[in-house]
Amino acid sequence: MPTALKFAEAMSRIDSSVTDGVCVLRLNAPPVNTLSIELLGELRAAVREANADGRVRGIVITGGPEHFSAGADVAMFRDIKTAEDAVRISRVFQEAFQEIEDSAKPVTAAVAGKMMGGALELAMACHYRVCARGTVFSMPEVNLGINPGAGGTQRLPRLIGVEAALKMLLTGQPINAAEALKLGLVDAVCDAADLTKPAQASGGTPRKTRERSFPNVLFTEAEKLAARARPELIAPSVILECVRTGVVASFDAGLRAEQLGFARCMETLATRNKIHVFFAVRDTAKVPDLANVPTHAVTRVAVIGMGSMGAGIAQAVLQAGLPVVALDENTAALDRGMQRIRESLEKRVKQGRLSPEKLAAILRQLTATSDWKAVGGADFVIEAVFEDIAVKQTVLVNIERAVGDKTVIASNTSTLSFDRLAEAISRPQRLVGLHFFNPAHAMPLVEVIRHKAAAPETVASALRFAKAIRKTPVLVQNREGFLVNRIFLPYVKEAFRMLKEGADPEAIDRAMVEFGFPMGPLTLMDMAGNDIFVHADAVLVPAFPHHGPTPPIVTELVARGMLGQKSGMGIYRYEKGSPVPHPNPAVRQILAESRARSSRAPRVITPEEITQRLVLRMVAEALRVMEEGIVQRESDVDAAMVLGTGFPDWRGGVLKYARDLGLDEVRTQLQQLAKRFGERFAATNLPLNT
Repeated sequence: MPTALKFAEAMSRIDSSVTDGVCVLRLNAPPVNTLSIELLGELRAAVREANADGRVRGIVITGGPEHFSAGADVAMFRDIKTAEDAVRISRVFQEAFQEIEDSAKPVTAAVAGKMMGGALELAMACHYRVCARGTVFSMPEVNLGINPGAGGTQRLPRLIGVEAALKMLLTGQPINAAEALKLGLVDAVCDAADLTKPAQASGGTPRKTRERSFPNVLFTEAEKLAARARPELIAPSVILECVRTGVVASFDAGLRAEQLGFARCMETLATRNKIHVFFAVRDTAKVPDLANVPTHAVTRVAVIGMGSMGAGIAQAVLQAGLPVVALDENTAALDRGMQRIRESLEKRVKQGRLSPEKLAAILRQLTATSDWKAVGGADFVIEAVFEDIAVKQTVLVNIERAVGDKTVIASNTSTLSFDRLAEAISRPQRLVGLHFFNPAHAMPLVEVIRHKAAAPETVASALRFAKAIRKTPVLVQNREGFLVNRIFLPYVKEAFRMLKEGADPEAIDRAMVEFGFPMGPLTLMDMAGNDIFVHADAVLVPAFPHHGPTPPIVTELVARGMLGQKSGMGIYRYEKGSPVPHPNPAVRQILAESRARSSRAPRVITPEEITQRLVLRMVAEALRVMEEGIVQRESDVDAAMVLGTGFPDWRGGVLKYARDLGLDEVRTQLQQLAKRFGERFAATNLPLNT
């Protein structure tokens, strides 16, 4: 019979029991077994007690059959004020894991779920490792701008080789259980239900990871990877330095390098900004006035409209494990939508991100129909038809007729006012906005739009639903353009204005890529479709007169059918089947004609002016958003712009960037820009807390 150790009576974060000479230490720190300083202390004490117990011949550290631990408690980062604080936290983790590794009795980690960062570092300090099928391993610290600080740069290379370890450490990319077994990261893979059985049998002599030799000591590819990083982000070079120190000097020297490297990373503005965005993303769903509001459970979803957005939304819901009824009255559009979903999921299978069995199970959850009666059983319906208010109102009326009284009705729109949409239905309190971003199955952000008639439980249910389908919801008050498009479209508009003034398209895009965006605004518009921009801006212009009219260059492009990639020509020219942009002589001719008509000679616009105008145009609009109370907090703006537009996370988001620049400096620059270019840059009230 299993017996509990005395330790478990006094401390609740570790459950312990002894069966047949094996002490099982089960992490018990709900909800996700985060590794806090307190839990580490209890784990160390439990390992000591197990070593002192004569009945115990081996120790197993585990969590649940589906989840081991979420890794280190990142909330500690908020307490790091000095380099000494960073070194201290790193040392606490290192010493805790070292004590586990120094156990005189063999320690086996029995793990499952997503083994990330500190959770994997803990497992690597054990003498043996067993994982459940489906377990995924990663070292994602580099994505936060830091190096692993709990021995990860030392133990991982000793287990799987320097080259393979550095690939994981420098990219943050995960490996699956089969790869982990092949590399030697784990010793066995089993069913989740049997997780502790092979762990209990895997005892023997303690096998210390730090005493292993290094297989495959190669740095060539890692050096190339680290060299690609922006100079503001020092984590890749720090990680490489830590690993090299462990190889050339010693394990202990490598641990010390980790401590100092972690402190160096935490001192940089880029890392602090990445951490700011990390917490901003976690905080978006926290809405105080909805905290205790009851929500509707969602077990069956219907998506209306099988264009690219509707298909993407349906796929996102399916991937989250919910059944979907996909409806389109146009059977050809319905068939195209189904094909789009299948092809996208099959691509994931080819990439190794989805098993064929899982694909088959997902597709069984999908029902395609043109019959409105099939929507009746849904408790959450998402309308995703063409961006036209009359069309959407008609569809909303049809949805209301088809569903029950408690069904939540959501509309996906990027610009239209929900107060107007709500006029079409008899119970507007159950209507809410869900603005997905394209491609909806991949983009992490969803704007949840709260209009004046929406019931609290409807909005709370929408927030819960967005999280259930693994999206980051940002609550936005109803206003044309909502949050992201309200800020981003003026940025694109400013780029079109500079084209007419004399800037080359390549120079504009190059400046913003150098700033940190994944692509420039004109390349992005060609990808999205210039007609989409014109349509969206037509909604924003009357709502926000300070935006000014849509630039003639883009309307002329659309009039000539130069829509972007989909037509083979936009701001740039495209070869068939290729997204690579090439200079477009036709655009240069259009610009020359436009300048001639306005008697405006082109002028030289420097990269510095391009960057200043484009970024501060976003800042100015974001300040207006805050002044109008469109979102709850500044960090919501930052999270949304990073997730929705690719604003560089290492710059912290639009408003964090403004704060880092200095609010007085922002005020001065906006005033100067307003004098030169107009009131669109006027945001001198700066409604931010100083």
